[in-house]
Amino acid sequence: MKTLSLVLVVALSASSCSMFSKNARMERAYYKQLKEARVAREKRRQQLIQRERAQMPSLRNTPPPLERQNVQQTPDNQ
Repeated sequence: MKTLSLVLVVALSASSCSMFSKNARMERAYYKQLKEARVAREKRRQQLIQRERAQMPSLRNTPPPLERQNVQQTPDNQ
């Protein structure tokens, strides 16, 4: 039991323990905030689509729009 306690104390006191360092906590909080913003944005997008479908009968039975892909258009003369 003494050995386990000693190992635990050494592991927690090491500055390389990323779980307890200030920078690691800030980074985890930042990524958590990004994830929450992404989820909220997707929820708002779904609600907007549902509202539009409710208002326009022609959109009620259509599938949701596909994600846009960033593809650059090349001029025809090249």
